Amino acid sequence: MKKKALALIGDFYHGADYIRAGFEAIAGEIDADIEFITVPDSVEWNRLDDYSVFILAKTANENPEDSDIWMTEEYERKIVEYVVNGGSIFVLHSGLPGYQKAKDYRHMVKGHFLHHPEEHQLITVKPVSDHYGLTEGISSFEIVDEQYFVDCDVKDTHVFLEAESEQFGKCVGGWAHEYGKGRVCCLTPGHTLEVLSKPMMQKVMINGLKWCMGQ
Repeated sequence: MKKKALALIGDFYHGADYIRAGFEAIAGEIDADIEFITVPDSVEWNRLDDYSVFILAKTANENPEDSDIWMTEEYERKIVEYVVNGGSIFVLHSGLPGYQKAKDYRHMVKGHFLHHPEEHQLITVKPVSDHYGLTEGISSFEIVDEQYFVDCDVKDTHVFLEAESEQFGKCVGGWAHEYGKGRVCCLTPGHTLEVLSKPMMQKVMINGLKWCMGQ
């Protein structure tokens, strides 16, 4: 039976259309049907166990003028329980800002967005670890993207990608770990469809999603 993925995507700065297109381009490679949702309240949170992976590509504050994050205590509990009990979460770029406010979720994910330079940078992304096989077939590649600097609990996870620009230096590009019976994988690049369409970026995403789904 084909596996199913649930993707919660889209916010003020990151349009749902390009994110959806980026994932649809690799759906055949991960052999999974991806269900895309843009409104958190439309997610059937009690049915997360129906999915092999929960994809998050939406900022905590959907609109920069919002003071509250969409992830209520109930939603947070459902997501953490889902992973602890054997589910998995794949966090891409826009799924990293603002979630430090959700303490249990942040503890599980082991990282959150801090800042990025105002201008997009020419960034070299390179593998720095072969943990979990996440960098299999990956060689260094260049993108023009927001360079995300993150607060990452590097002692409690496995950093497998590094991103570096000439002007701003190095930062964490990707990390992954097991949590309870489940799995967590996070990637910092991904602000444009052009980035998500890069063959090596697609391969990184495919590797991460396959690992999350136990393939």
